[in-house]
Amino acid sequence: MINRDYILRLIEQFSRALARVLLLRQDYQYEEALILIDELFRQTLGLSSEFLLAAPEEMLLALVKRIDLLDVGKCLWIALLLKLEGDVYQDLERYEESFPRYLRSLRLFLEAVLLEENPRQSDFFAEVEELLTLLSRHELPASLLTRIMLYYEKTGRYAQAEDALFEALKAPDSSDEVFGQGLAFYARLQEKSNAELRAGNFSPEEIKEGLADLQRLQEAHRSPPSAE
Repeated sequence: MINRDYILRLIEQFSRALARVLLLRQDYQYEEALILIDELFRQTLGLSSEFLLAAPEEMLLALVKRIDLLDVGKCLWIALLLKLEGDVYQDLERYEESFPRYLRSLRLFLEAVLLEENPRQSDFFAEVEELLTLLSRHELPASLLTRIMLYYEKTGRYAQAEDALFEALKAPDSSDEVFGQGLAFYARLQEKSNAELRAGNFSPEEIKEGLADLQRLQEAHRSPPSAE
């Protein structure tokens, strides 16, 4: 299990403030809830959510690392606050502001939860599942979809993992790296027993079909467009 002492201490220390946010939402005092969340961001991180949203993804991930190791507690805390803030904007039906917060929140939750031996046992499994549902109707970047693929794979949902992979391949920001991750995904599935594959709503035949589709897409991606 990942070390979550940092975030548990923060949740305990700021439990009244977090509870207050929920009460404000229940009382439809959304602007007051946003002010309180902003105070939590600044008190615990010295940053605002606007900064975290504006920062390039590489910078965001660098902020939650110590040298090359993920600072899991900090990562989860930022993810939790961003989701909470996104929920308030969702209450306000300001979806253009909830969406980017949910995107960043899910990315950070996945970075931390994927370190779990069994993500289903994570304290934040419910938050990840809720975010996946909230974002399911949106086009997502390939960098996030490949993390979703790994998450579904690690939780034994191989058919959903394959769906995420092919969404990533079709994403505007897809790259050669995604094809490499796809090949590695099918290689790992080939090591699974038939019983494991069936439990994940998959089969050896689907591995062959998916791998063939992936290789066709890769060849098409590599081939230069024909001159007219």
